[in-house]
Amino acid sequence: MSLTDKLFERNGRDAMRAIEVGEDHSISVIAVAVPTPAPGEVIVSPVCCGICGTDLHIVRHGFPGTRYPVIPGHEFAGHVTAVGSDVRDIKEGDFVAVDPNGTCGTCRWCKAGRPNLCLNLFPLGVARPGAFADFVAVPARNAYRVPESIGHSVAALIEPLACVLNAVAASGGVKDRTVLVMGAGTMGLLLAVVCRKLEAASVTVCDPAVGKHAVARKAGIENVAMPDGLGSSLFEVVFEAAGVAPALVAGVGRLDATGTLVQVGVHNEEDRVGLPPFLIYEKELRIVGSNSLADKFPAAVEFMPDIRDEASALVTDTYSAWDFAAAVDNMAKGASVKTLLTFPGPSR
Repeated sequence: MSLTDKLFERNGRDAMRAIEVGEDHSISVIAVAVPTPAPGEVIVSPVCCGICGTDLHIVRHGFPGTRYPVIPGHEFAGHVTAVGSDVRDIKEGDFVAVDPNGTCGTCRWCKAGRPNLCLNLFPLGVARPGAFADFVAVPARNAYRVPESIGHSVAALIEPLACVLNAVAASGGVKDRTVLVMGAGTMGLLLAVVCRKLEAASVTVCDPAVGKHAVARKAGIENVAMPDGLGSSLFEVVFEAAGVAPALVAGVGRLDATGTLVQVGVHNEEDRVGLPPFLIYEKELRIVGSNSLADKFPAAVEFMPDIRDEASALVTDTYSAWDFAAAVDNMAKGASVKTLLTFPGPSR
């Protein structure tokens, strides 16, 4: 009998709780069957899961590739409660962080080492049930053991950290370069923290929400400014992590000659911006996108202990998983940085 079976035998239940977002974007707490592990899968009981911009898109107006009704949640860590018959490297009881991107491994992008561009991508919480539930089935190869002593909330931030490391790689590197981060949300502040750790010449964060400035400073970021407080400063690398069109346009205008802008923010699919083509030509600017985490999850697992305290400082709000709707409403106010859901469920 697996740990999952024992938990539900003890609790007298044959179903689990989950958050479901319907096609009409309604939010419900539902009862669904407990997943069983297929070959190559493990079952994880989440202890902590972050809410990110993708989740808000799914709730508010849709996100490409979402299969409604959907159980969201893709930034998480938890305990393994069951393993598939052929799984050898992960065992019941292991504490793991999970790379949410399920890939085919056979398309040209997977073979090129760009799994985030997989032609058959099936991300947890988007194209298949995610972690806003008592239990979630995940590919065993996507589950990475991490020391539980790192902290549940910090372990749940490994996924966004992997996205940050992919963005830094897209920039061509930040060591000894001046960096501007547009947006002081989780991604923006994690970018700033990582750039400092990787010895950027300077790191400046820009955001119109004054309340987030204090969080940035708590995480060790000293140079924090309002959008109109940058003066005439230009930067060698700009990360657009705000996810709004004006920030992208403003970011291009802040690039020094030969500079690079990395678009990390998730915009609405229909958004369009006007960029100055002559300026791009004259200053030989580079504008690149950074989509998700690519193959950086193992690197993020290794990197996170070096920034544990700074990452922990980004968590501003915590809710019970079953109060997801209230958490979303609070996030809409724009004052929070990282909102986490915790699970008072069967394995705790």
